Amino acid sequence: MNTSQIRDVAAAETAPAPYSTDGTDFRGALKYYYGVALKKFAKWGIPWVILWAQMFAWPMEYRGYMLPFSIVGMIGFVFTVFLFGGRMRLTWRCSRVFRAYPLVFRGPVEKVKLERPLRFHLRFGKQAEQLPTLLAKEPLGLNRWPEGIANGVWFAGDDPFGGAAIVPGTGELLFMQPSEWGLSAKERDTAGEVRIKQAKRAGIKKAVSYR
Repeated sequence: MNTSQIRDVAAAETAPAPYSTDGTDFRGALKYYYGVALKKFAKWGIPWVILWAQMFAWPMEYRGYMLPFSIVGMIGFVFTVFLFGGRMRLTWRCSRVFRAYPLVFRGPVEKVKLERPLRFHLRFGKQAEQLPTLLAKEPLGLNRWPEGIANGVWFAGDDPFGGAAIVPGTGELLFMQPSEWGLSAKERDTAGEVRIKQAKRAGIKKAVSYR
């Protein structure tokens, strides 16, 4: 890869999001993420289905030769469905949070640890030691820190329960909950009826299996 290609890749990775990331409207981000998940499913799922189904287009005496290809196609399709389900489910979880909490700018963000693959450990604020470390994941499988996240994000949620965020500029969605769920149990138990009901409405009253 030459220098110009490297610059092109870097620019693509940090390009502004094709939707508003100023905290005024989360719907554009959700629509984009749902759309990308569907496009990725179509891009990979359809070829795998064709590879699986092509065996039935051959005369019976030749189907034995095509069976290995059909098996590979079936395995590939199942894996594609698994990825698609995960992307849609995590985007839906972000959607529930955004509809239950207002977006508030939180910053700075301390980048505690990048856990490969696909997970981020972070904390909010200058008094970060007083707040829980949050384990975050991006629905489409981002495995690098979003550009500029240290400056802050648009966050919806409640720290002891978790929440969702949009990164300004590049627009990544992040779903997050405390990385050590049990350590925040006291804060959740004493949060009060209003906060607990709001967390339940957002789907973050309990730890979820997005990890």
